[in-house]
Amino acid sequence: MVRFGCWALAGVAFAAPAGVLAQQDGTMPVVRISAPALGAGSARSSSVLEADVLARQPPGLDPFKQLARVPGLQVSSGDAITGSYSMRLTLRGLNKEQIGISVDGIPNGSTLSNGGTMPHRLLESANLDSIEVSPTAGDLGTPSNQALGGYIDFRTRDPALTRAVYGELSGGSAGYRRAFLRVDSGQSASGLSAYADISRSFQRTWPGEQSGRNLRWHADLRLLQDLGGGSSLRATLSYNRFADNDYDPVALRAISAPFYKATFEGDPSSDGLSDRWTGDPALDQNYRGTHGINSRDILAHIDWTQRFGGSAQLVLKPYLHTQYGYGWFYVPYQQAPADGQAYSAVPPGGAPVASAQECFAGQYRRNADGSLQPLSRAEFPAGASAAMLKALGCPSAAAFAMNPPAQWGARLATTRRSDYRIRRQGVLTEWSMALGDYQQLRVGAWYEHIDRSKSRNWYAVSDPQRNGDFDAARGPYSVTHDRRYLVNTVMAYAQDRLELLSRRLQLSVGATWQRSRESYASPVEFYGTRSLSAASGLLPKVSALYRVDGGWELFASRARNFSAIPDSVFEGTAAISAKRGIQPETSVNSDVGLRWLRGAYGFGITAYAIDYRDRISIQNGKPDADIFSRDATTTFSNQGGIRSRGLELSGQANWRQLELALNYTINRARYAEDTPAEGIRAGDPVLGARRRTGFAEITWKPRRAWRLSVNASYAGAAAGTYGEVPNTVIAGGPAAYSREYMPAYTLVGLALSYRPGAEWGGWCRHCELLLNADNLLNKRYLGGLGSELANSNPLTTGRYFLGSPRALFLTLRSSF
Repeated sequence: MVRFGCWALAGVAFAAPAGVLAQQDGTMPVVRISAPALGAGSARSSSVLEADVLARQPPGLDPFKQLARVPGLQVSSGDAITGSYSMRLTLRGLNKEQIGISVDGIPNGSTLSNGGTMPHRLLESANLDSIEVSPTAGDLGTPSNQALGGYIDFRTRDPALTRAVYGELSGGSAGYRRAFLRVDSGQSASGLSAYADISRSFQRTWPGEQSGRNLRWHADLRLLQDLGGGSSLRATLSYNRFADNDYDPVALRAISAPFYKATFEGDPSSDGLSDRWTGDPALDQNYRGTHGINSRDILAHIDWTQRFGGSAQLVLKPYLHTQYGYGWFYVPYQQAPADGQAYSAVPPGGAPVASAQECFAGQYRRNADGSLQPLSRAEFPAGASAAMLKALGCPSAAAFAMNPPAQWGARLATTRRSDYRIRRQGVLTEWSMALGDYQQLRVGAWYEHIDRSKSRNWYAVSDPQRNGDFDAARGPYSVTHDRRYLVNTVMAYAQDRLELLSRRLQLSVGATWQRSRESYASPVEFYGTRSLSAASGLLPKVSALYRVDGGWELFASRARNFSAIPDSVFEGTAAISAKRGIQPETSVNSDVGLRWLRGAYGFGITAYAIDYRDRISIQNGKPDADIFSRDATTTFSNQGGIRSRGLELSGQANWRQLELALNYTINRARYAEDTPAEGIRAGDPVLGARRRTGFAEITWKPRRAWRLSVNASYAGAAAGTYGEVPNTVIAGGPAAYSREYMPAYTLVGLALSYRPGAEWGGWCRHCELLLNADNLLNKRYLGGLGSELANSNPLTTGRYFLGSPRALFLTLRSSF
C-alpha cells in the first residue's frame, strides 16, 4: 500500500517550478549574473542561493546539502541525499550547533540529530525559493539561541497566482525513489491563493547489502490572503514523518582495527555495521537495523504584514512546533536496577539507583523483592571469570553477588530507546518606518517558550535469536533518564539605517539584547530542579556599504553574538564551579570586503575574523566546590575559545552559452587557550575545520533545451584530534601517535537537463528530464567529524563519518 501511494502521487501529474521551466519559446534571456549570490547590496558578507540554482540539484536533496557552493561552508552526510546523525556542517571554523537556522524566519530550535530539528523536517526542498547565508551574523533580529557563527535562513515559495499542478518523479542509487505533487489554486477575486503538496521518498543505506532504510513523508498547506496596499496574511502548516537507519562513525587508523569495528584506512567503504541477524547479541549490536531514529514534526505559523501608507510596516509571526520521536540502540545485556524497580525517584540527599549489566538471565542473585545483593567489589563464583565474560561478549562484572554459571539462563538483550518530545511556541514582531527618504528605523522582539522532555527507556528483547523486537505494552524494565526542560527566551532589538552621499553610503547601527531562562528536572538522576538564567547584555551590530561608480561596492560589518547555555551543563553528573559560575558563550564577528558586479561578470573578496569567547569547556575535578551535583565527575567552566581568520574569493561570469561560478576560502581556525581536561593547547587547529575549501562549476547551454553543469568541490585536510594520541591500548606501539587529520578530497558532480518543449507536446510540453551525479569519480573520503565524539579515544572508538560514494539520480518533472 505504501509503495502504491508513492507511485500514485507521481501518476497524477509531473511538474516543475514555473520560473524554472519558463522561456521555452526559443528566445534567449538577457545574460546577467546572480547579484544576490555575491551579496550585492548587502552591508555584510552574504550569499543567496536562488530558485534557478536550487532547481538544478537532485530533487529531495536535504536543504543543508544545497549549501555546498557557498564560500567558507562545508557540508557532508553519510549519503548523497540526506542524513540525520551523520549530517555535518561547518562555516568559517564553527559547526552546525553554533550556527543559527530558520525556515521562513521561524527558528528551528536546534540542529541536534536526536531531539533537535534539522531543517529538512520543516520544509519540502521542492518548495525552496531561496537560501540566505550570513556568515558574520544574520539580519538584525534573527531569532536563535546558538548563532555564534552566522545565520542561515531557508525561504519557501508562496502560492502561484494562476492555477497549476506541479510534480516530480525521481529514482536513483541505493534504491532511491521519490514522488512529489503540488496543486496551486491560483488567486481568487478576493485575493486568496493557496497550495497543498505531499511527497514520499525512500532510500537504502549504501554500505554492504544496503539493509538500512530511510523513509520520509512530508506535506504542506499554505494560504495567502492579499490584503491590498502591500499588506498580506500568510498561514502555513507543515507535517513531516521519517524513519532513518543512519551511519555509524569510524576510526581513522588501520592500527585501530583490533580495537574498533571499522577504520577508514582499513576499509573506506564500510562503517562496520552488519546486514544480517546472527542470533548472537554481541554481534547483533552492530546490525544496522538496531540503530536509528523515528520522528514526527508539525509546524504551524502565521505571517501577518500590515502596511501603513508607504512608510511604515508592522510584522507579526506567531508559531507552534511540536515534535515526537525516538532513537533506538541495541545492547547485548539488560541494565538491571539494583532495587529491582523500573522507576526509582531519587530522595532528598540521595543518589541514583545503581545497576548491573546482566548478560544472562539469573546471572546476578536477587532477593525476594527483586533487588540485587551489593558487594564491596566484584566477585566471581566458581566457573566464572572476567576472561569468561569477555569471551562471551558480555560486559564486565558489577559489584553484586553472582550466581554460578550453571544457574544462568537464556542470553539477554535490550533495545534502549531514547524518547523525546518538544513543544515550542513563540512570536516574532517588528515595527519599521521610514523617516524621510534616507532613514529607516526598526524595532522588534522575539519570545519563545519550549517544553521538552527526553527519557531513556530499556526494553527487554523478546527473542534475541530472532530479532530485536520487544513488547512495548509491557513497558520498560528500567528508566535511567527522565529529563524535562522548560526554556523561556526573550529578545529585543533596534536599528537605525541611514543613506548618505546621494545614497552611495549606507550605515546601519543596531543592538540586540537577549535573555534565556531554563529549568531542568530528572527525578531518577537527582532530587529537585536545576535552573540557570543567562543574559547577553547589549550586543551591538554595525555595518556600512559604500557604492562606487562602475559597479564597485565596499562593505564592512561587526557583530557581537550570543549563545544560550547548552544542556550538557545541566545533565547527569555535570556541575558548575560554585565560585566562577557559568556565563553564556559569545562571539565577535567582523568582515570587510570588496565586490564588483557589471553585466555578465562579478567577483568578491572578503576578509573575516571570528573571536569566539567564553567557550564552555570541561574541567575535571572540583576546584571550587560544585553546584548541581555532589558527585560530579565532570564540571564545566568558561575557558578559552576559538580564533578564526580567513579570506574568501568568489566570482561569476555568464556568456550566452556558458556560465562560470567559483569560490575559494582560506581559513585558519585555532583554539585560543589551553583546556587541559580536553587535551587542548592554545594554537591547536579546531577539529573538523578545513584549512582550504573551494568550489567551481561550469555550465554549457548549447541549445535552449539542453543544459550541462559540471562542478568540483575541494576540501582540504582537517584536524581530527586535539593533539598527539597517547597509546594506552596497542602493545609494542609507540608511546603516542601523531595528531590525526582527515585527508583532503575533491568531489566531481554533474547535472544534465533536457526540456523538449513543443517537440513532445500534449501534457509533457513543459516536461524536464534531469540527470544528477554526485561524487562522479567515486572518491572515498571522510566527510566530517562528530563534535560530540571528540573526547572519545580515537584508537578504540569511532569519531569520523564516511562520505557518500558515487550516486546517480534521474528525475522527470512537468507542469500544466
